[in-house]
Amino acid sequence: MKGVRALELSEIWAGPFCGSLMGDMGAEVIKIESIQRIARGPIKTDSPSSDYPDRDPGEQPWNRQSNFNGTNRNKLGITLDLGTPKGVETFKELASISDIIFCNYARRVMENFGLGYESIRKIKPDIIYMLMPGFGNTGPYKDYRSMGMAIDAITGHSHLRGYPELDHSSNSLVHHPDAVAGVHGVAALSTALFHKTRTGRGQFIDMSQAESFMTHLGEIFLEYQMTGIPRQRTGNRSRDFAPQGVYRCAGEDAWVSISVCEESQWTKFKKLIGLSEPVYSSLNTSTKRIENHDALDEFINRWTRGKNKHDVMMELQKHGIPSGAVLNCGPDTYENQHLSERNFFELVEHPQAGIFPMSRGIFKFGDIDLANQSPSPCLGEHNTQILENLLGISVENIRDMELEKIIGTIPLTGSDTGGSRRQT
Repeated sequence: MKGVRALELSEIWAGPFCGSLMGDMGAEVIKIESIQRIARGPIKTDSPSSDYPDRDPGEQPWNRQSNFNGTNRNKLGITLDLGTPKGVETFKELASISDIIFCNYARRVMENFGLGYESIRKIKPDIIYMLMPGFGNTGPYKDYRSMGMAIDAITGHSHLRGYPELDHSSNSLVHHPDAVAGVHGVAALSTALFHKTRTGRGQFIDMSQAESFMTHLGEIFLEYQMTGIPRQRTGNRSRDFAPQGVYRCAGEDAWVSISVCEESQWTKFKKLIGLSEPVYSSLNTSTKRIENHDALDEFINRWTRGKNKHDVMMELQKHGIPSGAVLNCGPDTYENQHLSERNFFELVEHPQAGIFPMSRGIFKFGDIDLANQSPSPCLGEHNTQILENLLGISVENIRDMELEKIIGTIPLTGSDTGGSRRQT
């Protein structure tokens, strides 16, 4: 995507992840925020929190927020108050020299600014313009606000998650649909770029995050069409074979996953865990093992409880039995031999957050050497670079924009609680 310039107006995960993936592939992604409203956490906090490196929010917590910094690599960052004529005018100047605009705000936001697709197409006829609200740009839900957990529920995925003996209120909150939408967004934009190289025409892309995620549940919908019975949740178990589950190992919160799929694997597994003849003869078919899964899990937990999770994984894999240690998002992953050999993590120096290992781009091309990642931008970090060097705005005018709060690097009071104007 080198040579492609994209303007990103997005927050949380879906849009930012889409922009990061584009940046990984060489696109120049300009993230547009404002000092009137930020999505970088609180602007004032003295409390230690895992949201920040070393649990320290620092003097500018909005530039140290881990979630933001983890999903906005390889971007330039500017601030613009799109609620002002000058902010709108400046955005249109940027749009006139860009290839892509994408946004994951609520459907009407860009239109309310006077920056909808039809307005932009008048100044940039071949623009590729993608709106990716939760439920798309048409239909009765088009103006509903959403986040990942709402999309998880409306697609039916929440109904499938969790343990059958617990009610649905026990489910953990997830933002998995955001990541799916981010990847699908890149696919849609790449397709539009390819179309543009062939025809010279840009287009509007209607990207529904909910519909994007529902494609991951295809077999569930097909099953219902065939049987008329909705799929029920099964926790970590399978409906087709047993044992399958996650089992406690030695150490704090240490687990190993095991899945015995075939009779040949069961023959080996029952010997490894030391089942006696009377016990395993009563479990000699998959149907019997599924019916007696609770009792079987007790035997397996006794066998794994005193063992290292990696040792269990290697022992079972050596015998051809599917197994994997459950890794945490800490030492387990940072020290993982496979991830280390593939250089999944890269030391990145952020001007406010410091030096930390960050995940690299997920693409590896045989003939293309992707550059090392740049850290996520601080708020308004590239205002001068973009406005002066790219748009040719004079230093005096940039200073006036700062005085008028059209741009800036320090969020205004209330920007973290719905917007400074609303707060006022």
